[in-house]
Amino acid sequence: MKKIIIPLSLLAAAFALSSCEDFLTKAPETTLSPDTYFSSAAELDLWANKFYNDILPKADGLAELNADDNGSSSSLTAIQKGTRTPSSKSWDDGTWKPLRNINYMLEHNRCQDVKTKQMYDGVAYFFRAWFYYEKVRLYGDIPWYDHVIESSNKEDLNKPRDPRGYVMLKVLQDLDKAYELLPAKWSTDAVYHVSKDAVLAFKSRVALFEGTFRKYHAGTAFVPQDEQTFEGVTISSEYFLRQAADAAGRLVGTRSLYTGNTLGLAEKATDASYREYFLLETAETDETIFARRYSVDVLVRHGIQFDYKSQHRSASNNFVYHYLKRDGKPIDLKDTTMTFAEMFKDRDPRMAQTLHGPGYKAIDGTTPEQLSWERTFNGYRIIKYISDSSHETATTSTTDYPLIRYAEVLLNYAEAKAELGELTKADIDATINVIRARVGMPALSDVPTEVDPIIGGIYKRAASDAYLPAPVLEVRRERTVELFCEGFRQWDLLRWGLGKRLTPKGTGGFRGIWIPDLGDLDLDGDGKVDLCVYRGTKPSTKAPATNIIELGGNWTLTDGTGENNGYLTYYEAENYVWNEGRDYLWPIPADQRTLTDMALTQNPGWDDGLSETTNQQ
Repeated sequence: MKKIIIPLSLLAAAFALSSCEDFLTKAPETTLSPDTYFSSAAELDLWANKFYNDILPKADGLAELNADDNGSSSSLTAIQKGTRTPSSKSWDDGTWKPLRNINYMLEHNRCQDVKTKQMYDGVAYFFRAWFYYEKVRLYGDIPWYDHVIESSNKEDLNKPRDPRGYVMLKVLQDLDKAYELLPAKWSTDAVYHVSKDAVLAFKSRVALFEGTFRKYHAGTAFVPQDEQTFEGVTISSEYFLRQAADAAGRLVGTRSLYTGNTLGLAEKATDASYREYFLLETAETDETIFARRYSVDVLVRHGIQFDYKSQHRSASNNFVYHYLKRDGKPIDLKDTTMTFAEMFKDRDPRMAQTLHGPGYKAIDGTTPEQLSWERTFNGYRIIKYISDSSHETATTSTTDYPLIRYAEVLLNYAEAKAELGELTKADIDATINVIRARVGMPALSDVPTEVDPIIGGIYKRAASDAYLPAPVLEVRRERTVELFCEGFRQWDLLRWGLGKRLTPKGTGGFRGIWIPDLGDLDLDGDGKVDLCVYRGTKPSTKAPATNIIELGGNWTLTDGTGENNGYLTYYEAENYVWNEGRDYLWPIPADQRTLTDMALTQNPGWDDGLSETTNQQ
């Protein structure tokens, strides 16, 4: 074959212009020589950098992932509005190109230095696992390719979907290979490179997802059969949960959580370190297992803070109810109509480090900042990730973005053990109590046996269902609080079989602070009017112009004792009803089904007009 060599910069540009019809067959071998490339660490590193850029989530995509029952913004996503269709998402945007690049490097890595060769093979295996994990989350059954596909190979190109269980088994096998080949720590910029710890942490995430998805969807069209055998390995929900517990368990006790207070956000580190962790310009290396770098020096910035401001991203009462009181006890049902100031009083310190409460100060502010409805819809403004004012305009933030952190691993371990019915006091001490200790919260004295009715009600799949076991619920509480706004909640609800909570219709709208009466309100008790809520004719008010709300349209008062009080609620009028038999997976793009001569079957419940929907294998 004729060998043509061009600079990698032009090669990258060519990749960017590739189209759907050749997403797996656009051959890099036509633009470089495999006989001369992939022979040095520098060449392998340059190629592998594409994996980090193309596969890992970016900070700017975080807000889109936080479409769930814990908050709202100025626009709903397709999954919340029910507007996903087989024609609304295609695979012509580079969806499969990263897999091609990974398999190509694995087949052509000819570096003579064995250690270097193995290290970069480990990188490739890790990213192939990440790639397929995300595909299974979206589509369920998906074709597994572990080799480069030639354009003439019609059998591969028209290959049917492999069962999700088989693909997830292959994902775990790739992660096991990556663990054997990757270093414990890279010589430079270690936290920005995949390592053995990153592999174990990610494996715990992957296995926990599949284990719980299979457990809570067993017997449905999504998982008709929990126990299956592939390549001599019998998989099941229990199999994956044990894999999750084993992977996470190997990390439990080996790291520590960040407890710094370098920004002086509060007098005590317990009231500052959780908030400060997400404002660090350079990722710290104890809690952070794997991070994406953002820096002025490398000309890479993000816009999380701009998005949170411009989209008015707000938490919901549903989320706030998860916070325990400062003494470690849950709030009572009768306490749910507490005022804004009362809701924040004597609560888990993470609440005031996550949401704008009374006395909140910006990190470059000297006095308490008044809550502004320019930044919230319902009174629960999110301040997680909010740095100083220099980060507020589009793509100006340079805080590093943690992709995997130790706190998640602790929670993965605790959840896997709880789901297996094996959570012990020692497990709790090593996981949940370590997380609570960072903020000075009381430790759980033993494995919970009593269900908090508020949390128990949130996680019922149907009103007639019994509460889940108390240990499972307590882990879910801790996970919800600790990992808020980190891109987990949507996927947690999907794997737990609670997809209906993603839609406003499923939660009665996104409820915010309690409004005791119409008119002027002093929310934080400092003697100043913070908000005016009215219906009909606008009254004379001392509230700032941005904080005057006319009820009607998207704003309503919900569940009050009369028409003039209730929870300030947004999107209550949204009426999409979650489809339990369909909405847990995305539809296979209709154009891809046509291109593969219908080899790709459609997901349960989705009608693309091409054929009858075919259930999962």
